[in-house]
Amino acid sequence: MAGRYQELGVASDYSPNWGLRQDEYITELRGTRGIKRLREMRDNDPIIGAILASMDLMIRATKWRVEGPDDESNAFLNDCLHNMQDRTFEEFIADALSFLPYGFSLFEIVYKKRQDGKIGIGKLAPRAQWTIDRFDVTDTGEIKGVYQSAAQKSAYIPFTIYNGVAKMLHFRAVSINNEPSGRSILRNAYTSWYAANEIKRIEAIAIERELNGLPIVTVPSEYLSPDATESQKAFINQIKKIARDVKRNEQGYIVLPSDLYADDDGKLTTKAMVDFRLIASQGTRDIDTGKTILRLQQDMARSAMADFIMLGANDRGSFALSQSKSQLFLRALEGYADVISGTMNRVLIPSLWKINGFDPAKMPKLARGRVAPVDLEELGNFIQRATMAGAELFPDTVLEDHVRDVAGLPPKAQADA
Repeated sequence: MAGRYQELGVASDYSPNWGLRQDEYITELRGTRGIKRLREMRDNDPIIGAILASMDLMIRATKWRVEGPDDESNAFLNDCLHNMQDRTFEEFIADALSFLPYGFSLFEIVYKKRQDGKIGIGKLAPRAQWTIDRFDVTDTGEIKGVYQSAAQKSAYIPFTIYNGVAKMLHFRAVSINNEPSGRSILRNAYTSWYAANEIKRIEAIAIERELNGLPIVTVPSEYLSPDATESQKAFINQIKKIARDVKRNEQGYIVLPSDLYADDDGKLTTKAMVDFRLIASQGTRDIDTGKTILRLQQDMARSAMADFIMLGANDRGSFALSQSKSQLFLRALEGYADVISGTMNRVLIPSLWKINGFDPAKMPKLARGRVAPVDLEELGNFIQRATMAGAELFPDTVLEDHVRDVAGLPPKAQADA
C-alpha cells in the first residue's frame, strides 16, 4: 500500500529554515531579537532571576551517576565526562540548563584521542543561543545542522558526521511540533514582565515628577510663532532642554534672562519676559502601582510553577500550600534533569560507543539523582506501617542502601568499616 512506510505530511506550515520562531505571535520574540529579549528578562528581572537561579542550583546539586552492566565501560564513560578540557561536568550541566530561559541549548562535541588509544570527549563546547541564525531542517523535520554567526564570521555545524556519529548535543525545554528552538519557560511570563516593566518606568517618572514638581516655563508668544527668528527658535529649544533635564541635586541650576515686559507707556513692569516655576502635585495617586506590579510578578512566577517564591509577599498563603507548590516545582525540575540525561543517553553515549567500536550490550547510561528531597518522617512512618502490616522489609541490602542514601548516610559497607 502506497505511503505505508513513507512520511507524507509535515509537522506545521512553518519551516525552521526561515529562522528562529518565525511563527511566534509576539513579534518581539521572533528570531535572534526574541533570544535577546529573553536574555534581558533573565538578566534584569529579580523575580525571573530568582526562579532561574533556584532551578539551576537545585539541578546542579543533583548527583549524576553512570549505570551499566560492565564496570570497565562505566569507568570509561565516567572518565570521559569528568576529564573534559577547560570545563567540569558540573559546568556543562549549568550551560545545558540555559535551555530553560531560551528554549534550547546547543553544544558542539569535540572528540579527542586518549592516551589509551580510545576516543573520548575533548570538550562539549556551548554555542550561545543569540549566535544561532537558523536551523537546517529537512522537509520531514529532521535537523541536519545549524547556521551560526559570531565573532564576525559564519559557520555551519552539522548535527552528525561520518557513520551517523553525533557532532552536536541539542537540548530543548519543551518541544512543540518538533520545533528545533523549543519553547522557553519564560514565554508565558513575557506579557506580565513587559507590563510590569512599563509600570515601573511610569512609576519612576511619576515619583521623580512628584518630588521635583512639573516644570512650567513662560516665554513671549512671538518666540513660539511660526515667524520666530532663528535665534528665537534656538532660545526655545534651549529652554525646552532646561525644562526637560531640570532636577533638584547638587548640580541643578537654571540661568534665565532678566528682561521685563514694558507697559503701554514704555515703562518696565515687574513681570519677567521669561519665567520658570515648578508645580507640585496637589493630591495622591488613585492607582496602587505596587499591588499591580506584585500581581504581575506572581503571574510570572506562576507561569514557571514557582509561585511559592512569592509566598509571604502578601498576607495570604499557608505552610501546606507552600509545601505542595514547592513539591510540584521540584517534580518539574526532575523532568528538566531528565531532558539532559535522556539526550546524553540517546545521542552522546551511543556515538562514543560507535566511534570506538565498543559492544553495544555493554553501553552504560547516565542517570540523575533525586532533585526533590524525601520527607524522612513520611518515609519512616510508611516503613513502620508496612512492617506492622506484616511486610518483611529487612534484611534487604538494596532497600537498606536506598534508605541510607535518602537519609544522607553512608552505605552499609562503608559504615561497617
